[in-house]
Amino acid sequence: MHLRFQLIERMSGELPLPCQLPDGYSLDISSSRQKCRFCGGLLKRVRTSTHHPVGLMLGRPRVRLIHQECAACGQADSLEVYRQAVPRFGNYAFDLIAEVGRASFLAYRQDKEIQRDLLARWGVWLPASSIGDVADSFLDGLAAVHQANAPALRRRMEERGGYVLHVDGTCEVGTEVLFIALAEPFGWILHVGKISSENAAEITNLVIRCVEEFGVPAGVVRDLSSNIAKAVQTVVPQTIDLICQYHFLENVGKKLCEKYHTQLTSAIRKLKLCPALQSIRKDLVRWSRNRQRISVSEAQLLLSQSEEIKDIDPLARRRFVAYMVLRWLDDYASDLTGSYFPFDLPQLAFYRRGVELGEMLSELVSLPDFSVAELPTLQTISRHLAVLREDHEVVAAAAKLEKAWAIFGELRKVLRLTSRPDQRLLRGQRALQKSKGAKECEKLEKRLANWREALRQRSVRETDQQHRANQLIVLSYLDKYASQLVGHVIELPGNHAPLVASRTNNSSEYRFKFTKQGIRRKIGVKKLTRQVQAMRAEEFLVRNLENPEYVKIVLNGDISNLASAMATHWAQAEVIRSSRKRYTTEHPLPLTKRQLRDPQWLERAKQTIMKIIHLPPSTECKG
Repeated sequence: MHLRFQLIERMSGELPLPCQLPDGYSLDISSSRQKCRFCGGLLKRVRTSTHHPVGLMLGRPRVRLIHQECAACGQADSLEVYRQAVPRFGNYAFDLIAEVGRASFLAYRQDKEIQRDLLARWGVWLPASSIGDVADSFLDGLAAVHQANAPALRRRMEERGGYVLHVDGTCEVGTEVLFIALAEPFGWILHVGKISSENAAEITNLVIRCVEEFGVPAGVVRDLSSNIAKAVQTVVPQTIDLICQYHFLENVGKKLCEKYHTQLTSAIRKLKLCPALQSIRKDLVRWSRNRQRISVSEAQLLLSQSEEIKDIDPLARRRFVAYMVLRWLDDYASDLTGSYFPFDLPQLAFYRRGVELGEMLSELVSLPDFSVAELPTLQTISRHLAVLREDHEVVAAAAKLEKAWAIFGELRKVLRLTSRPDQRLLRGQRALQKSKGAKECEKLEKRLANWREALRQRSVRETDQQHRANQLIVLSYLDKYASQLVGHVIELPGNHAPLVASRTNNSSEYRFKFTKQGIRRKIGVKKLTRQVQAMRAEEFLVRNLENPEYVKIVLNGDISNLASAMATHWAQAEVIRSSRKRYTTEHPLPLTKRQLRDPQWLERAKQTIMKIIHLPPSTECKG
């Protein structure tokens, strides 16, 4: 019986029971050829082998492979029809590998969810312990398919005049760096890699491989890393080198605000203001739970300032108004935009609300008819908040931070990454990924040049030392990077329209963000140090499967062809897999956990060190 494998599209709902093959059904597979493909001699049957593959179309059969070889030259005949369904030395079919990989890396399904879906829809039981290995095989196959189609992707980019290369890396504290190279305006990730650190040598090697496979880019967009700058200058010195404006703003903002924000945070902590206010709030909540609670209608009545508030219990009334103002203060995060530091300054937002609330309560407490006996908690809160206006260290740090924030705000307005002040710059925002038009880029260049010259003149006349120091910081950054903050309209050879590069690396940052969100969805933790360290860089290639043009080039326009594409290029996938296995098993300083957990290990270590101490001095360099 001959097997013809074909992957069908993902169907909704469960596979009907009549379509599910019984476990362990018999399947004989042999070559359809009768003559040797090398010399034309007759093929003869030499042996059989039994296998138990698992697949969506195959189910769980008992397969008997009939092996033949040439009677004349002795060459073994291949069983392509089976190798198009099941990888060599493997038991999980390509359609199963593709299904598990897409569920794991596109939908970020948990292992138990994948296991349950496979059983419900396909009648296939896959051990949860095997899902990780199958997912790794998916990444091996996808990387091989991507590499094999690099010439086709390159031709497509050349047809449109070229591409702009975005290079960026991500990591968690203490992990290796995941580095990607993304092609704009296509949105394809061209090359990925995992490097020990963001060093020039390894980045250079990654950029070289990317350029060799996909051609010299029309421009490069990067962050302010000096090591990435060295790599770009080494590999593509003639290419237009642009700075991501988001990263530029981030660096300038940190230089301006980080010192003063830290000082303000430290000064407020010394006052122990937050613990004191939290204690008051907890007491109010505890009292509300143990006593008669104020109702929703009564709360609305209090806020309406109606004369009927006199009918509300006086004790409940005064407790509620105290709780009300503390809740407003505690909601200072609503003044933030949800961006990272320095685009948000949480301590400054708290200080501003604290000062505003403190001034209001101070005004109320000073009224002639204010009754301390009636509203003692408000007086206590007012006394605590007064230190924000009276403590010299807090006031000085806040004043310096306000000045730094003011000049930073001017620079942000000039670059104008978003027209909406409440819009997040990075988290989940896809609008910034789109390139602005050529006219907008030209306006930016003129606007930045005019503001820079005006700032230089202001710094000469400035009498406030703090303002002048901040202005000089901004000018120093602009003097160094101004030429790389503009020039996003790139002229292309031939009749191609100019290529307008994005002003930020938000496309790659979005990939990092989305991938980490997916990992959090799977494992339910916020800190991803261990997961990022174990993560493979090829995971970022999976996002290419969401790009219709990429799918059209690589998979003939249908993602259901992924399994057959992996089967076609599985030889390269095996090379990638063997390289991955070798990397994870080679330890520069071998030491097993079994050795470490030996009860006598410490004593043995001691004896080893003593022997080294008593050895004669070595003439070699000391380690």
